[in-house]
Amino acid sequence: MGRKTMIYVRLIKRGFRFRFGLAKLTRLPLLGRMMDHAFFDGDDIFILPKERPTRTTEIIVDLPAPEREDTVLPSAVVRHFVERSRYHFLMNDCICRTSAQCHDYPRDLGCLFLGKATLKIDPRLGRMVSKEEALTHLDRCEKAGLVHLIGRNKIDSVWTSATPKEDLMTICNCCPCCCLWKMLPDLDPDISQKIKRLPGLRVLIDDNCLGCGKCVEVCYVRAITIHDGKGVIDEESCKGCGRCATVCPEGAVHLELMDETFLEKVIQELDTLVDVTKD
Repeated sequence: MGRKTMIYVRLIKRGFRFRFGLAKLTRLPLLGRMMDHAFFDGDDIFILPKERPTRTTEIIVDLPAPEREDTVLPSAVVRHFVERSRYHFLMNDCICRTSAQCHDYPRDLGCLFLGKATLKIDPRLGRMVSKEEALTHLDRCEKAGLVHLIGRNKIDSVWTSATPKEDLMTICNCCPCCCLWKMLPDLDPDISQKIKRLPGLRVLIDDNCLGCGKCVEVCYVRAITIHDGKGVIDEESCKGCGRCATVCPEGAVHLELMDETFLEKVIQELDTLVDVTKD
């Protein structure tokens, strides 16, 4: 199993720059269905925004650890599952940033995997850590400006040999420059819609926008364009990561959460995908 995993790692690192071309192949009818089944079957992944949406100000999450009781959403989603999981596996580095030789964000802040399937991951890729170490890792990722993605990701269960996919939960910590999911606009829409924004979340651009284009530069799914000197967001493409709001010099981009029950909905959905409490 270890030899197979390391072969996958080498293939990923050597072929990472070709991911956009490979993503376009998913739009071919027969080949696309085969690739969907092989690498994306059963995927369900939420992107958590960097900035706190305006309507979550008063929402507090009751987490088991006393020091985490005042954690403000939406980052509390990942902490909820870290607190509940029996197993935590921390990667030595981010395979995406390492493959792309990223110089903008720390390469050593890799994925965090939860669930029983982590026991099958080759120890050369990382190590089992305590709940406290996992939470500290999340703090470091947030301070570095990375965006959390959480859910069931079949690609990870394939290349790490951590099967079945129903026993592995992925927490990615992504940057805008070389994230694997920059290929979302090139994927078949039926696949790309498996990576989604929080329910009820909207990203809005107000009249203070000067059309500087900084939001366009950081949007890794190409959901923002400039028209008539103003930024325009494609609601269908936007994944709600919130990077645009953090870089806007005019404060013209806002995240609004219209559904304050989103925490329950996200946790319930993720619970049906992976049971992180399984021993």
